[in-house]
Amino acid sequence: MAARGLAALTFGALEEELGYSRGVLTYHFADKEEIVAALLESAVAEVDAATTEKIGAAASLEERVRAVLRSKVYGFLDHPEAAEILIAFWSRSQRGGVRDLWAGLFASYRAQSATLTRAALKTNPHCRARPEAMAAVLVGVVVGLVVQVLFAPGAVAVEDALEEATQTVVARLQQR
Repeated sequence: MAARGLAALTFGALEEELGYSRGVLTYHFADKEEIVAALLESAVAEVDAATTEKIGAAASLEERVRAVLRSKVYGFLDHPEAAEILIAFWSRSQRGGVRDLWAGLFASYRAQSATLTRAALKTNPHCRARPEAMAAVLVGVVVGLVVQVLFAPGAVAVEDALEEATQTVVARLQQR
């Protein structure tokens, strides 16, 4: 899928590419949506592992915020199949496994970001940032940058945007 795109993902193409029979494939996956969900879950697991590693190595609040934003944005940009699934399934029905998977992913990312915000608030009890709202902003930055880069490659300076987002979030969390 990463090479040919979501539209080219069919049982026939998988048979040809992987050398497995349709029966083997349909034993494991009932339909294309299940294959897409498995691809997405795999990419997200890799992105999450990278994020956890980078946060663990970060010493300061600024480094942790930067690690979260960079690892998530570049995680999707480095996994074009996950980013393509994100875009392709936004236009589909409001029901279904992939939609539920995205909803769960966003909820998970918001929870991770809210935890980061709460930890920052412990060191600055005067700050009035709301963890759930800040978490939604962080997820919005990630999704917004990824989508802009995919739709208009080269139009956004990703590093500059990530630095602005990092500095803005850190300033808000350190505000008195």
